[in-house]
Amino acid sequence: MTQAVVENQHIRLRQTAPEDLDWVIATEQHPDNREYVYNWPRERHLAGIASEDEKHFMIMRVEDDCPVGYVILSGLASEHQVISFDRITIAEKGRGYGRQTVRLIKQLCFETYKCHRLWLDVFDFNPRARRLYESEGFVFEGTLRECKKKGDDFLSMHVLSMLEREYREWTPVDDFATER
Repeated sequence: MTQAVVENQHIRLRQTAPEDLDWVIATEQHPDNREYVYNWPRERHLAGIASEDEKHFMIMRVEDDCPVGYVILSGLASEHQVISFDRITIAEKGRGYGRQTVRLIKQLCFETYKCHRLWLDVFDFNPRARRLYESEGFVFEGTLRECKKKGDDFLSMHVLSMLEREYREWTPVDDFATER
């Protein structure tokens, strides 16, 4: 078992290894996920794993050490102390793993990586994710209108962020709430 980077009683995050990529890519391409994340080729995931500026984590269930998702962060080498929460993909939805992962990512970014600002973008057609991020203290900053092209369509992204002081002031509503 690879050592956890951060964990709570339900999940742990550990570095993604090259041998995890079949699972990562299958999860990324699953019909429940593929509309919400860009599908990367194996080479791009490998580059992320090897990068000093990016972190690629597996989300592992504590009780049986099985994967339930993965996370990608970037900007760890930023002189501005700004980290991008690039991706979270959960295989087992509705069980609170997304919420618990967001909490661990905030803890990791603000307490371990000492970032000042953690930000993310979410497709405008994904209100479930936006509600989760806002319920976890992220602040809506605006919409990047039709900023991504997928096929023949242009898609808009909502930008949300959290500052270190907001993280320090934020209080969770409950411990293991399901995503609403």
